[in-house]
Amino acid sequence: MKLRIFFLLVLMTPLLATACGEAAANEEGGHIEIIAVEGNLDRWAVGFVSDRIDAAAAGGASAAIIQLDSRAALSDRVHHLAGRIADPPLPLAVWVGPAPATAYGGALHLLAAAPIKAAAPGVELGYALPAVAGSTSAPGPDGPPADYADRTVTVTEPIDGLVDIVAPSINNLLVEMDGRIIPVRGAMTVLHTVRYTENGIAAVDTLFSEPNIGVRLLRSATGAEAAFFFLMIGLAVAVFEFYALGPGIAAAVAAVCLLIGGYGLTVLPLRGWAAAAALAGIWLLTADFQRGRSGPLTAVGAASMMLGGLYFTDAAPQIVPSWGVILAVVVSVAAFYMLGMRTVARARFSTPTIGRNHLVGRHGKAVTVFDPDGTAEVDGARWKATAHREVHLGPGDPVVVRGLDGLILEVEPAGESPEPSGPPSEGAER
Repeated sequence: MKLRIFFLLVLMTPLLATACGEAAANEEGGHIEIIAVEGNLDRWAVGFVSDRIDAAAAGGASAAIIQLDSRAALSDRVHHLAGRIADPPLPLAVWVGPAPATAYGGALHLLAAAPIKAAAPGVELGYALPAVAGSTSAPGPDGPPADYADRTVTVTEPIDGLVDIVAPSINNLLVEMDGRIIPVRGAMTVLHTVRYTENGIAAVDTLFSEPNIGVRLLRSATGAEAAFFFLMIGLAVAVFEFYALGPGIAAAVAAVCLLIGGYGLTVLPLRGWAAAAALAGIWLLTADFQRGRSGPLTAVGAASMMLGGLYFTDAAPQIVPSWGVILAVVVSVAAFYMLGMRTVARARFSTPTIGRNHLVGRHGKAVTVFDPDGTAEVDGARWKATAHREVHLGPGDPVVVRGLDGLILEVEPAGESPEPSGPPSEGAER
């Protein structure tokens, strides 16, 4: 009998400990859910915050804190989220931080709607209009103060209508929130955000939530610089893969970059002419690469890309591309065309055999216009080639190899002079 009671107590100990833990948590106010969201507020971010508020309430959280860092809203669903934040199912605070975080546009509307408005010292708030970047939103009666419609302020102290609590960290915010009484669905609720221990005051348990890595990677393109970067890099790598002849790792990289950059194009307010200028820049760089040189077209293409990147979006002053980042992208793409792609092309179009005298007398065709240099295809491989300046060769014209100059073939139109019937000349020997 005693043995049965002993085993019963052993089996029930975990259940009793769990029940006691839950009772203590409820007595101390339960856990706090931290909902972290940064970057421009697209539909994914807005939906994530809304879903986590519901999940926190259903999961028994005593309160939720939205940790916010956003320059603009890109979805009109932000208005619905502001309404949810204004009348939440549990005590809710919005904290903009840590510094140097920002809250512009729709993000500022979320802060103004929160029952508890908080920010870290040094963060920037403002540019309340438009609420959705690129739109013509009018100020609402429950939005941020009209003083911040077109200007910013750096937080140093509480701001009427925008910031109730200035706290440099979440832990400091929890201490400041403890004991506050706020209405939740018509009932007054006392917040218990800290617990008292033998060693002093400690914050209650917190649960940190943020979007998964896949969503964060896709949402990275909601920034103007990031969308421009992924689009330009994706196109450049796609061109490289085309000339490398055959799908490989580069094709996968290009596909991922274009997928991410394409998402940015769908959510950002774009200037059509600027996007066209950026695409024209890639086309001009490709055309100059096809000609086998880095000349005026490369310079014009780089300038076109730079212009398109600087005016990529129509969402100022909330979203303004950084000229330094855009310049770095343009220089990187241009250098890739002038150095990387040419090096790989030379290696790809060369023949794997040792000694090339066997090509003398072989027939092929011109791949590019010769002026006087160009590219010819002989025996299924592409070569750098040159012809006489007075010879006019274009894509598809038949050619014959008459000599070698290192790795460069000397060609002329096929049939212009008889093919050598004897062995190669002394200069073409192995």
